Amino acid sequence: MKKMKKTILVAAPILIILFCTFGYLFAPNDPNHVNLAVKLERACKQYPLGTDHMGRCILSRILYGGRTTVGIVLIGSAIVIVVGTFLGLVLGQKGNKQNVVVESILNAVTAIPPIAYLMIFIGAWGNGVLTMLIALTVSLIMRLIKLVKTKTEIEIAKAYIMCAIASGASRGRILFVHIVPNLIKDVIHYICLSCTDMIMAIVGFSFIGIGLGDNVIDWGIMVSESRGVIIMRPDIILYPITFIFLCALSFNLIAGAVKKGGEIRA
Repeated sequence: MKKMKKTILVAAPILIILFCTFGYLFAPNDPNHVNLAVKLERACKQYPLGTDHMGRCILSRILYGGRTTVGIVLIGSAIVIVVGTFLGLVLGQKGNKQNVVVESILNAVTAIPPIAYLMIFIGAWGNGVLTMLIALTVSLIMRLIKLVKTKTEIEIAKAYIMCAIASGASRGRILFVHIVPNLIKDVIHYICLSCTDMIMAIVGFSFIGIGLGDNVIDWGIMVSESRGVIIMRPDIILYPITFIFLCALSFNLIAGAVKKGGEIRA
């Protein structure tokens, strides 16, 4: 029973994230189709969650918004995991003495909050999906490099690595066969928590109008647009907020399961 409960606590968040990512495939209407004749219409068969102030299907916009928001998060996370883990391993296996300069640079760069990266990149290149992806990825990669580097240095000093070196194991085998499996839990935990931060950053910047650019559907812009009709249709603002909350909660639940030693199985 306890094992089943643990499985559900991990499987349910994963299913929610997958639905938010690929739910647009089941959108009942064109999310950009404007029909002022049915603006602010209540839920019906054609519009399951009703329409917004421009007569657009709310459910379709939420599903397409999930593709944008969660899609950026997942693509960015994949890049961070691959690049950050590899560079962290390479730097970590050299030891502290050879990495004084690198350590100083990492400390300086990671001291800059992620929101500052967003402001710098948006100021230089303008708002857009690619700008948001690059800014979030760069800020998180530096932190993961530092994490993996530190963990690698700790693992290299342990007895089992000394035995592997004495037995003639190659450097690549030591890094990717012996060390990486001991880092996976920490990397996944970090990435899951970072995904929540990325969601809030994307939504927050879109809410204030400097996020993903024009004609891009995401949950932040939906929250911003629904403020004007909150008196007539207070439920409209609750739909995107609910999905934001569920996604953020899902990533946190997965991070908690990993932290407690739960296994994530495909």
